[in-house]
Amino acid sequence: MLKGPREKVVKKLLQPLEEAMGGSVILDKNGRFYLKLAGTGNIEMPLLAEGLRKLAMVARLISTGSLLDKGCLFWDEPETNLNPKLIRLVASTILHLCNNGIQVFVATHNLFFVRELEILSANKPFKKVKQRYFALEQTEQGVNVHQGHSIEEVDPLMLLDEELQQSDRFMAGESA
Repeated sequence: MLKGPREKVVKKLLQPLEEAMGGSVILDKNGRFYLKLAGTGNIEMPLLAEGLRKLAMVARLISTGSLLDKGCLFWDEPETNLNPKLIRLVASTILHLCNNGIQVFVATHNLFFVRELEILSANKPFKKVKQRYFALEQTEQGVNVHQGHSIEEVDPLMLLDEELQQSDRFMAGESA
């Protein structure tokens, strides 16, 4: 754990992650990572669910100071294998990192996750977080890149199109 002026920032970022994981990430003298659970003991990282391992890795990067001040985080599909109840926490953590000088690049196909980022970024304390959205479209001529400062500016948006088509099929009662 960091000491000094950055300690408050670390504690603020770690607290919701540790609550969601039910413990804190520790490193033993042999370099093995564990989730330390109060009253239960230590659980080796490979024994945790994939979603919890993702949270644990981000928590570890925060606690060591790797994700403070200036830097980058590239996170491919942060919502994958994650309990849907934790998606808001992950989106909030990403935006908090941005507020603390970290540039975060996220790749996702999950409309729920994208919407959560949009919802949270419209409110304090995230209004000042600059965002850029990109969508890739495969065409016969190659790949087209569509971009905007909000998700509404990006068209076509495959994840939205597919979600709407699925909703239409569901409402129509189609089975295939």
